[in-house]
Amino acid sequence: MLVFDTICALATPPYKSALATIRLSGEKTLDILSHIIVKDVSQIKPNMAYFVKLYQDKNRPDEMIDEVVLTFYKGPKSYTGFDTVEFSTHGSMIVVEEVLDTLVKYGARRAQKGEFSAQAYFNGKMDLLKAEGINDLINATSKRAKTLATKTLSGENTKFAISLKTTLLDYMSRLEYFVENQYDDEQLDDYSGELNQIGTSLKTNILEVGEIIEKTKKANRQYQGFNVAIVGEPNVGKSTLLNALLQEDKAIVSPIPGTTRDVVEGEKEINGLLFRFKDTAGLRKTDDYVENLGIERSYKTMEKADLILLASDCGFNDIDANKEVQNIIKNKPVIKIATKRDINTSSDLADISICSTTDALHPLIDLIMSKLDLTQKEESSFLGKREEEYLERIHSQMKQAYDAIYDTYQIDIVSDTLRTAINSINDLMGKCEGQTMEDIYQTLFSKFCLGK
Repeated sequence: MLVFDTICALATPPYKSALATIRLSGEKTLDILSHIIVKDVSQIKPNMAYFVKLYQDKNRPDEMIDEVVLTFYKGPKSYTGFDTVEFSTHGSMIVVEEVLDTLVKYGARRAQKGEFSAQAYFNGKMDLLKAEGINDLINATSKRAKTLATKTLSGENTKFAISLKTTLLDYMSRLEYFVENQYDDEQLDDYSGELNQIGTSLKTNILEVGEIIEKTKKANRQYQGFNVAIVGEPNVGKSTLLNALLQEDKAIVSPIPGTTRDVVEGEKEINGLLFRFKDTAGLRKTDDYVENLGIERSYKTMEKADLILLASDCGFNDIDANKEVQNIIKNKPVIKIATKRDINTSSDLADISICSTTDALHPLIDLIMSKLDLTQKEESSFLGKREEEYLERIHSQMKQAYDAIYDTYQIDIVSDTLRTAINSINDLMGKCEGQTMEDIYQTLFSKFCLGK
C-alpha cells in the first residue's frame, strides 16, 4: 500500500443494480479525468454534480463507456484529503469494470480494502478512533449496534483520550520540575506532598478509566450480538421454542425423538439487539452414530453460548445429573424453561413455564434481557476489541504509576511509567511515530470493505 498512489474502486456492492458508485482519489485525479471526459476539467467546480459522457479515450467518441453523474471534491476538503471524483454509473458490472480498467490505464491503481480511509487518516482527516467507528457503522447488524457505532463517530472517544493524555503530561511536568530543582532545599520540602497530590488525582483517573473499560466491554458484547443455545433432552419442545422465538418455521418439528441431529440457527433482532438462537440435538445416550455427532455439536454450542435456555417437559433431574452439562453451565447464565405448559403442569425448579405454540414470549424475552444484564443500556464512546485492549493496557500502566508513588517515592520511576501510559494513548489514536502507515494499514484498514 502506497498512500500517495491515485487509487480507484467500486464503492457500492459488486452486483447488478440500478446504479453503481466508483471512487477515484489521489494527486492524479484531474489528470486522469482529463483523458476520459470532453469537458475541460479546469472548469469543474468542487462539490457540484455534472452529467457527462465517459470515454475510454475522449478523442475517440466511438469508445463511450457510459453516461454518468460526476462529482468532484477538491482536496483537502474531501473524504480522503486528496482530489476525489465519484462516478455514478449504471449498475452493470461490465460498465464498472470498463471504467476501472480505463482509470488504471491513465495512472490509477485499484484500491485495496480500506485504502480511501487510510488516505484520510494519513492526511489528518480522522484519527484511528474515528476510522474504526466508520468501519463499525458499516458492519453494524442491529439497531443497537448502529447506535453504538454512531456514538464512536461523535469524537467523544478522541476527546477523552486527549484529555487523559494532557492530564498525565501535566503530572509528568510537575514531577520533572522537581528533577530540575533537586538541589533546591526549599523545593525538596514539597517533594512528598506533590507526589501525594498526584497520587490522589491519579487514583480518580484510574477509577474513571476502569468505568469506561466496563462500559466498553458491555458495548462490544451488544455490538456483536448474543449466542443463545436451546438445550435439553429429545422431544421436549426445543425446535418449537426456536420457531416461536424466530417467528418462522426454521426447525423441523415432529413427535419423533432425535429429529434434530445438527445445530439449527436463526437470527432475530429483539429490542434493537441481535440474538442468534441455536436449536441443538437432544441430549441422550444413543448408539446412532450420526445422532452422537449432533450431540457432540450440542455440547460445543453450549460452550460458545452467551446464554443457555435449558428446556424440559418433565423436570430437570436428568439434566442436573448430566456432569458434562453441569460443567459447561456452571459459569454461564442459564434459564430453566418448563415447556409444553398446555399439557404438562410440572415446573420443578423452572425459572419460567411456557407453551411455545400459544403463549406470548414476552416474559421469556424479559428474562433473557435480565440474565444478560441488558435491562439498562450503558453508552460507551469506545468500541471494538482493539480499543478495549488499549484501554486495559493504559489502565494497568496508570495503576503501576500509582503503585510506584507509594512503593518507591522515586520521581524517575513514576515518570517513566506515566510516559509508557502516554505512549499507549498515542498508539490508541494512531499518533505513534514508531508506527508506519503499512503497520497501521495491516492492523486496521485492511479489515474495511473495498471502496472505503
